Amino acid sequence: MIPEIAVCLVTYQNEAEIGPALAAVRAQDIPCEIHVWDNASRDETRRIVRAFPAATLHESEINLGFCGGINRLVALTRAPYLLFLNPDTRLEPGCLRRLHATLVDAPPDVAGVGPKLIKPGEPRRIDSAGMELHRRKMSPADRGEGREDRGQFDEPGESFGPSFACALLRREAVAALSLDGEFLDESFFAYYEDVDLAWRAWRRGYRFLYEPRAVCAHRRGHPEHHGPTLAARAFVNRYLLWIANEDGRDGWLYLLGRVPYELARLLWKCLQTPGFAVAWRMLAADWRRAWRKRRAVARLGGSPR
Repeated sequence: MIPEIAVCLVTYQNEAEIGPALAAVRAQDIPCEIHVWDNASRDETRRIVRAFPAATLHESEINLGFCGGINRLVALTRAPYLLFLNPDTRLEPGCLRRLHATLVDAPPDVAGVGPKLIKPGEPRRIDSAGMELHRRKMSPADRGEGREDRGQFDEPGESFGPSFACALLRREAVAALSLDGEFLDESFFAYYEDVDLAWRAWRRGYRFLYEPRAVCAHRRGHPEHHGPTLAARAFVNRYLLWIANEDGRDGWLYLLGRVPYELARLLWKCLQTPGFAVAWRMLAADWRRAWRKRRAVARLGGSPR
């Protein structure tokens, strides 16, 4: 019998985090299956997952990134609901049940739901109360990030999209939002792929919900902590977001006006950070793919509403 929920985690060198993350999933009060895609870890991550009785490990001998790992887990699972979860998270009791109940009761144009993400430690601080898109700054953001949790984000409602640190989606929405067999754009590798997906979903007529009664702790990592190549990847992904998804004459006029500032910013980062100049090669390699994706979504049009 296929469980209602498939929990999908992608790991790379997560030996210090994956055990507690899996234990928190197993402690949830709703049945689910757990799948872990490991991207060629050289530490003890695989051994820990193999020893965990409720998890299925899928091993890759190359690092396919977060996006590549998630896409393969989507193809390997059959459950009608998919929980995308980072290994540096801890689901609080009842989190998964509340997310599932919210999505089951939601109309079909709701693609998914996200919890209140909090930063570990005291006082309790917000990590994400749903994503926001600051179009004028070319900078997606997590609502409330870094602010002390005083209950100001305790009202359920819509959000631009959930952080994929923890997000529950309907499988039919995942299928509808996939392009050329990819749910997440693998050229992104990691970072901002959830923003890209949320923007594409809104263009197709889907919505996302925020459920603050579901809570998950998240020890957020930043691309700068993983070296200049991944930092450059995250920086370039911001541009790919806009190429693929910004629509309308006003948006493009604004984008053209923003180009001189962004070019200066990119040059400064290259001068400031050794190795960051790889960003130029990434942008040259991937902008055409982003443009093709934009045109593909435009052809599909909106459908769920």
